[in-house]
Amino acid sequence: MRTQGITYEKTKAFAIEVIALCNELRDKGEYVMSKQILKAGTSIGANYCEALGSESPQDFVHKLSISLKEANETYFWLDILHTSGYIDTDRFDTIKAQLEEIYKMMNSASITVKKRNNILTQ
Repeated sequence: MRTQGITYEKTKAFAIEVIALCNELRDKGEYVMSKQILKAGTSIGANYCEALGSESPQDFVHKLSISLKEANETYFWLDILHTSGYIDTDRFDTIKAQLEEIYKMMNSASITVKKRNNILTQ
C-alpha cells in the first residue's frame, strides 16, 4: 500500500477540507448538496489511491480518469454552492485553487503515463 507522495497528501488535505465544508453546510441546513460534494470531493483521493495500486499502465490511466471526473463533479458542486450563496467568494477561491492544483497534478501524471506506454486515447 502506497500512501506517500505529494498528490496523496494534497488529495487527503482536500478531502478533509471538503468534510469541514460539509459540516458547515449541514449547520446551515443544507443537506443535499453537502452530501453530493462530500461524495465527489472525497472520492478524488480514494480513486487516486486505487490508481496507485493499479495492475497496468492502462489500469492506472483508467483509475486516474475516474479521479479527474470526480474532480470535475466537485467543481460543479462548489460552483453551485458559491453561486447560490452557501459559500463566500474567499472560501470558494481557496477550495477551487486546491482542486485545480490536484487536477493539474493528476492530469499531468495521466498524460505522462500515456506517452511512456503509447496508450491511445479517443
